[in-house]
Amino acid sequence: MAAAFDDGSAFLYSGWGLKAVRRYWQKVRANLKRGSRRWREVAHRERAQVNDLLHQAASHFLRECASRGVGEVVVGDLSGIREDLNYGKALNQRLHAWPYRKLVEVLRYKGALMGIKVYEVEERKTSVTCHACGKALPSNRKHRGLYTCPYGWKAQADVNGALNIYERAFQVSPVKGSRGRVARPVVRSFRLGWHGVHEPKRKGSLLRAS
Repeated sequence: MAAAFDDGSAFLYSGWGLKAVRRYWQKVRANLKRGSRRWREVAHRERAQVNDLLHQAASHFLRECASRGVGEVVVGDLSGIREDLNYGKALNQRLHAWPYRKLVEVLRYKGALMGIKVYEVEERKTSVTCHACGKALPSNRKHRGLYTCPYGWKAQADVNGALNIYERAFQVSPVKGSRGRVARPVVRSFRLGWHGVHEPKRKGSLLRAS
């Protein structure tokens, strides 16, 4: 999850812990009969761990919003992102394990309790559009973590997308020729880890889930 604030700060919440949880339980389930009691128990533990990580990220982010007096949060609408797509077995597996809808639901629920409204806007092309010049060039996104424009703009790729979503939602644009609404976001990264349920080995010590 990438978040950009209009005070020039930006947060990145790493999905490393969530990915580790998914991979771990996937290996456990590989040797189980689908639908069996043991299989359902493993699925329950996985959901509990994933939900915990999502709640950690949402709670931290919304507390930061409250401390800044933020009353509205806008997220990209990713409806249909997994439909009719085939990126190969490995990438498909990662995409289908991405609980983005659940994260939005958690943000809405927790946000409502804090008086913060959370809603979605179309995010088409926001990840490939330069925040500074406004041109949509997929080649500018060098890899998942970097977005660079020939005209001088350089930023973390997901933060660049978050800034574009902000501008689209509130119908504001950077001044032409400027370096965007935020000249160079100050990015803080957070890695959330699992510290609860783990799977005991049949023999020996406990094996952590992440």
